[in-house]
Amino acid sequence: MKKNLVFFLLISQIIFAQNTIDFESEDYYYLKKSEHVKISLEKGKLSFTNAVYEQATYNTGNKLFFANEFIPFSDFRKIRDLEASTYLPKENKTLKVAHFEVKDEVGGITFYSDQKSMNFVFPAVSKDAITTLTYFEEVNEPYFMYSLFAFGSGVPTKEMSYSYEVPKDVELGYKTFNLDNTSVLFEKKETKKTTIYTWKATNIDKYESSKNSLPAIKYIPHIIVYIKNYSVGKVKTAVLNDVSDLYSWYTTLTKQVDRSNLESVFTIAENLVKNLYSDPEKAKAIFNWVQSNISYIAVGDGYNGFIADGASSVFTKRYGDCKGMTNILYEMLNHVNIKTHHTWIGSRKKPFSYYDVPTPIVDDHMIATIIIDKKKIFLDATDAYVPFGMPSSFIQGKEALIGVSDTEFEIVKVPEQAKEKNISTIETTVTLDENTIKASEKRTFTGYRMVDFIGDVKRNKNDKTEEEYLNHKYKIGNNKTSYLNINLGDLSAKDSYSITYDLEINNYVKKIGSKIYLNLNLEKPLSNDIILIKKQRFGKKIDHKYIKNYITTFVIPEGYKLKSIPKNSSNELELYGYSFTFKQKNNKLVVNKRIYMNTLALESEQFEDYNIFIKSLIKAYKKSIVLEKI
Repeated sequence: MKKNLVFFLLISQIIFAQNTIDFESEDYYYLKKSEHVKISLEKGKLSFTNAVYEQATYNTGNKLFFANEFIPFSDFRKIRDLEASTYLPKENKTLKVAHFEVKDEVGGITFYSDQKSMNFVFPAVSKDAITTLTYFEEVNEPYFMYSLFAFGSGVPTKEMSYSYEVPKDVELGYKTFNLDNTSVLFEKKETKKTTIYTWKATNIDKYESSKNSLPAIKYIPHIIVYIKNYSVGKVKTAVLNDVSDLYSWYTTLTKQVDRSNLESVFTIAENLVKNLYSDPEKAKAIFNWVQSNISYIAVGDGYNGFIADGASSVFTKRYGDCKGMTNILYEMLNHVNIKTHHTWIGSRKKPFSYYDVPTPIVDDHMIATIIIDKKKIFLDATDAYVPFGMPSSFIQGKEALIGVSDTEFEIVKVPEQAKEKNISTIETTVTLDENTIKASEKRTFTGYRMVDFIGDVKRNKNDKTEEEYLNHKYKIGNNKTSYLNINLGDLSAKDSYSITYDLEINNYVKKIGSKIYLNLNLEKPLSNDIILIKKQRFGKKIDHKYIKNYITTFVIPEGYKLKSIPKNSSNELELYGYSFTFKQKNNKLVVNKRIYMNTLALESEQFEDYNIFIKSLIKAYKKSIVLEKI
């Protein structure tokens, strides 16, 4: 259901509208949303049923796309007794949805998934129509009997409530987020046999999308509820009291991995390291082989979405999901005596901690961790281009749950990678032929800069010519820039990657009398990065820290001399910065431009300072050199 709370786990670019709510001016809004989860304990077995109710109204006919609904479900989360209808007040008529269509939710790099959706359209929706939706959601696995309740959606809501009803023999755990200074009310009610926890709110404003925001759920008021344990007689059974319980369950899954028929896997590992002597060399060789020879394809098939495919199967099929790719690394590396551990981790769109909510909601990914010379190295072969020794970009700064043994684990934070690891170096030689700029350029990438470029070529070049691709990717010179002699280099590079090309840019220089005005900032990174503060109320996401080094050598044309060059300038701050230096050597002017980003996020209170920085950078970009005829 596109307006279901799952929405908030998937959407990462959202802002909060803080204006007073005028429901009558809205095209569409919820009258009421509620969920009531009832946990039952019968014959020593837990059951989970969530009664969902939604009622919405259309003030106008401008947003009729909201009539299209889908409700996700899977083998673990089933739905039943689905009813949906439209009430037309003018006709005093209620029309029920008669047709529901089940679709597989498979796309992108997902090969197989048990994720499905129930799709339907509310009938005869028009101005003043009221739609009502009810259904029950059932969960059949205690470790998934958790819920995320968020107070808000893409449209405003008049009334919202969430409740959990549990037997006395079930201990509930819950954690609230961002509820301070909100109108959310909490009530705990005891009955003879159960305890009911209820959170209610009224007049909840909408959220609207915004570009490059941090995960919305980091800011939205929400609650995560889960089962800690339950008792049958005098026997207490742990579910998710703490991280130890979560890890204990995870180890039961890793023990179910098929470890048979590993001879071919071990032979490959042995051949890869037979002429290598150090552990880093051996680990790198195996990691690079898995990156290059095993394709990442996500699998979400019931428990197969949680239990790793055996290394032999991954080797034979030449593909695997994150767990399968981790498992083949685990087997190969341990076989050559490099201690390797299964590691669970959440991507950066998951702003949760194992210490706050020890549930599977915290993580959505698996990697391998090796220890060499007492140093932890995080290996994620699902990123086919990341260099050995660097984690994939989207897990930087996240908690990693490292499986040390069947009973021991360690939680550590994956380090953010320093900007010095992610460098773009752009070396350009520029000459002037009448009104045409001619340039030869070489771009060299390391770290995540390399990952980004190679990945972008593989995803987006498709049937474009190399010139069409580069013209789309870069904004160099003006709209008359031509690319020649393009060499996109070795796309299998692992440590450093380079491309080369020549440029011709017409109508770029300005001639006034005997003088030529020329701006050598052919490319202006971050010049369009001003944050619209009134629209972006959530933090700004930055994929990784980086440095861009531009070394531009301008050959002064015969018959001209340099009349003036800009003064050196810089604005080097802790989180970001730039510097421009100009130096003449004989008939050449060398311009060194350095731009860096040293943070992965900017919060709203930092936006104003960042905009001041960007404006100063734009001002530096406008500085030109002046040539004068001799």
